[in-house]
Amino acid sequence: MNIRIENLYKSFKDNHVLNDVSFEIPEGKILGLFGPSGGGKSVLLKVIAQVIDLDKGNINYQGLEKEDINLMFQEGALFDSLSVFDNVAFPLVDGRVPTSSLPIKKQKEVADKVMAILDRVGLREAYNKFPAQISGGMKRRASLARTLVSAPKLTLLDDPTCGLDPIASSVIMNLIVEIQKEMNSTMIIASQDLRRLFPVTDSNIALFDGSIAYQGVLESKELAEIGHINDFINCRYDLTADTFK
Repeated sequence: MNIRIENLYKSFKDNHVLNDVSFEIPEGKILGLFGPSGGGKSVLLKVIAQVIDLDKGNINYQGLEKEDINLMFQEGALFDSLSVFDNVAFPLVDGRVPTSSLPIKKQKEVADKVMAILDRVGLREAYNKFPAQISGGMKRRASLARTLVSAPKLTLLDDPTCGLDPIASSVIMNLIVEIQKEMNSTMIIASQDLRRLFPVTDSNIALFDGSIAYQGVLESKELAEIGHINDFINCRYDLTADTFK
């Protein structure tokens, strides 16, 4: 079943961040979310994840519970005082970390899941390191592992390649796609890294000034008819028409 977003509004005092936003999140697909900085992408993901409240509108989650939805924050948001292992374990134990304080049976149950996802993102050997001891790309992979460890039905990724070099960005995006296929999960990826976003998405939404300027599959003809979106993409990223599906 598709999750329906209906007429969402969100403001912070006089700053109207989301203005009558409506769309569907197709089950088992990757939905791309792009647009200028400050256009409302991060706020929209946080509203969907129920991290912040909406002012007006409705989200029909089609039976999903809050624990079925995980959000990877743009900045990664790892806890500096926790090891990579305990950072990833955090959603599995409702924040009861360090996990060494848990009963032995629970520790083993958690360890099996954490080490499996760390292995999947290539961080098994770094499980006992702290965020300050690992690179930016490794931090992103740790944050991704934490987001996916509970196998959420809906995964929201806020600019997962932000600040990374091209090689690390490609590694992260490839991991996301591989794991999404393995889990058959539903994802929204908000990103400014359009060179890596567009090739992996099933459909896309352009969010400009808190409103949806375009939604659907990106086709060069359609973009050509929506000047400001076409200009945004081509001026900033110099993408050619054959990049699009």
